[in-house]
Amino acid sequence: MNSEMALLILSWQTACLSHNHENELLLPGATSATEAESAELDKIHDEVTPNVSWDEFNNLYGNFKSASDRTKACVKALQSESRDFKVQVTNCMTRIANASREDDNKNNMSPEEYEFIKNVRTQLGLN
Repeated sequence: MNSEMALLILSWQTACLSHNHENELLLPGATSATEAESAELDKIHDEVTPNVSWDEFNNLYGNFKSASDRTKACVKALQSESRDFKVQVTNCMTRIANASREDDNKNNMSPEEYEFIKNVRTQLGLN
């Protein structure tokens, strides 16, 4: 997995975290990801990772046995990247988290999203 794919996967995994309550329209068939989060992922793709193939993304994302395995693989792919790129990854994750309002949080970020981003920041050595 390359670093751009890891960025996109971690961003989408942020959107797919479970929440107690969704205040916005979910994607058809989704249990957590909202249309706003999907639209933000499209923007991130176009702005930051335009060379990542959506087909490759979908195949790779779905091939992991668990979210934990997916996160570990992404973090491993990002270890040799610069601090600036790692910050960009977590900034993109935060953009996804802030794209929709969940759990009635005023800052739009659910506790699950906050903890996930914090955990990835720690694993990337950014804390």
